[in-house]
Amino acid sequence: MIKKSGWPEAPAEILAVNVECDMESTAHKIVYKTVSTATIPCELVDAFKTVHADKEWKVTQKFTGTLRVGTGADAVEATMELNKNGAREPQVGDKLTVVQNPANPTQIERTGMTGTRLTIVIGAGLLGALLLYLAFKPRRRMSTSVAGNPAGDAGADQRARQADALIAAALAKQATLPNQPARVAAAGSAREGRFSGQRTSFGRRN
Repeated sequence: MIKKSGWPEAPAEILAVNVECDMESTAHKIVYKTVSTATIPCELVDAFKTVHADKEWKVTQKFTGTLRVGTGADAVEATMELNKNGAREPQVGDKLTVVQNPANPTQIERTGMTGTRLTIVIGAGLLGALLLYLAFKPRRRMSTSVAGNPAGDAGADQRARQADALIAAALAKQATLPNQPARVAAAGSAREGRFSGQRTSFGRRN
């Protein structure tokens, strides 16, 4: 297709048109399907359906044209499948532009057909590559370690400072009350234990 995309354009004129009918029948089974095809003259379609009445047939007209390609002494005759232009069938004398193989002048194709096919192939390849990339793209994993969570460390430090402030306030209040040495000692032990726990915890984090 890439090679054909570089073929030069050439003017062409239809000299003759041959019309045939493509017959197709599809039978669906449980796990498979069978397709029957045939190409016959269009005037024999009704007789063909009568002989093969056990199947349902889809009929499609196929136009094959004999064209004169090029001008002057370099003109050659070539055959090519033709398409309807809307509802109009191709006619003798119609002019069109084709692309021609420089190495084999009788090998021709309609203008734009090669580029369209090449675009479809490239688009399908890019889509397949994108799907493969998405399927095998590495996924990022979230870190669950405490050291990698600055917001969590800041919250823990703030809670520790609040607890220290509450313990200090309790000690100050107990110190102003007479005849309560046991409570003061207990509060002092609690504060000392709190500081010791904080130092141990801080050492583990570091």
